[in-house]
Amino acid sequence: MRLPETYRLKCPLTLREDGGFRILMMSDAHQKPGDDIRTIRAMNLLIDRTKPDLVMLGGDNVCGCGTEGEFEEQLARLASPMEERKIPWAHVYGNHDQTDKLSKAWQQMRYEQYPHCVSKAGPEELPGCGNFFLPILDQNGEPVFGVWGIDSQQDWKTQTVPLSYDGDLYWDVMMPMTIASHSDYDFIRFEQVMWYWNTSVELEKRCGRKIPSLMVFHIPLYEFNAVLRNAGRTRLNGEYNERLSNSEINSGIFAAVFQRGDVKAMFAGHDHINTFEGVYCGIHMGFDGSIGYQGYGTRENDPGHDRERLRGGRVFDIDAGDPWHIRTEMAFVGKLD
Repeated sequence: MRLPETYRLKCPLTLREDGGFRILMMSDAHQKPGDDIRTIRAMNLLIDRTKPDLVMLGGDNVCGCGTEGEFEEQLARLASPMEERKIPWAHVYGNHDQTDKLSKAWQQMRYEQYPHCVSKAGPEELPGCGNFFLPILDQNGEPVFGVWGIDSQQDWKTQTVPLSYDGDLYWDVMMPMTIASHSDYDFIRFEQVMWYWNTSVELEKRCGRKIPSLMVFHIPLYEFNAVLRNAGRTRLNGEYNERLSNSEINSGIFAAVFQRGDVKAMFAGHDHINTFEGVYCGIHMGFDGSIGYQGYGTRENDPGHDRERLRGGRVFDIDAGDPWHIRTEMAFVGKLD
């Protein structure tokens, strides 16, 4: 069953002839005006080293731009590693992408002008921008795997769609004994959760089966703490170097994914120096570190004494023989010349 026009991409994502497909996720580029060219060099290096079939930018992509011209210049730099190689790429937004002058809706139009950018704005009625599903097809055009992009919003002060709440969120939510994070980040809204659920159900009806998939967003979920706190049971792998910065409000997106059973991996950016991952309730969850040299790196007391040692991205490998089993590992930049 071929998918309808709604799911068609200008650059179709298709399994390689060997039945494989590789995704490289790179988050927190924090590309902004300045002379530091290391981020783009690092992206070039990782792409050439890992040879992905799709690049996913995991939020906080272009930051610190005060004018439309500045944004377009920095986006052109950020897009260049993929565009020069004609590799399809997509993105989700982070908490630093939207500004008072540059809305995500305006930015989205600039992203989509690039020939190999396959991101989509998503339904206008949903909170945020960039809620989409990307099908990965076999040689016959049948969907084998999928990638969900979800806008994880910003923080209480810069809500895309303000909550209809008369109280003081900082007083009522950020209590002295917070449950998870001490962070004032917003949460994936119910409308987005419902959109995922309804779209997942529709895809199953059209295809006659569920489509195994990866879900990407910027701000980690509440449930990431379960992976961290139960290292043995969740087969924790990678580094934990900073407190998780998830929202104090549990969005419910994990419960929806758990119940539907099609998303087998959920990964975030945001926490630059966390690179851990593990399996909770059968779902692979974790971080992909940070690629951007204009964002913070490891702490001064880091055992490696190298502020940049965790710069990198995360590779996901899918195989047509068993698309429900997603292999993943970090790819680090290492020393730049």
